[in-house]
Amino acid sequence: MNAEKVNVKNLKQYPHNPRRGNIKLIAESLKEYGQYKPITVNKNTNEILVGNHTYAAAITLGWTEIEVNYIDVDPETAAKIVLVDNRASDRSGYDNEALLELLETLNDLEHTGYGEDEFDNVLARIEEEKTPSVKGAINDQDEIAGQIETLADRYKAVDTRVLMVELDNTVYVWTIEQLGKYRLQNGANSNSEALVKLLEQNYNEKAPE
Repeated sequence: MNAEKVNVKNLKQYPHNPRRGNIKLIAESLKEYGQYKPITVNKNTNEILVGNHTYAAAITLGWTEIEVNYIDVDPETAAKIVLVDNRASDRSGYDNEALLELLETLNDLEHTGYGEDEFDNVLARIEEEKTPSVKGAINDQDEIAGQIETLADRYKAVDTRVLMVELDNTVYVWTIEQLGKYRLQNGANSNSEALVKLLEQNYNEKAPE
């Protein structure tokens, strides 16, 4: 399938596209790197099936042409293509370790869609993945611990940061085990909360709200 340059005035956005994309971020990418993949257009209608937001971003940049792959499909197939393209994106995930390695190869995060907060989120997800779960442990105080809130959820807060601590593997395992016991015995909902409670008890000082 060969892409061709097409005047943007000849194209139409798909009228029933349920996706709401980040046009500003896409425009930033187009401006910095150019269009590195064509949009997909139904030859029958000139409606954009894949790449509606790329098209919209190109318009904001004043582009007059855009690269297009044409396909020839009926309205029902067109609708299904729009849906499955969006759904496939929804159901995709990341290998967080690989993502972190890729981010760390860069001198800066400019024009990547990632900032310091997103970088922290990746670190938080990796920490959560490596932390043994205490859910389902046989202990009378399981109900006190309740449903453990994930670090990834908490890191949506802008003012939350990861505390990175390097430990020998044996000490790390021991530390996680002790924090897990403390969580169950004292109603802490996470290792972070358990650590704060321990510091409060040791120094007889309440942590800031």
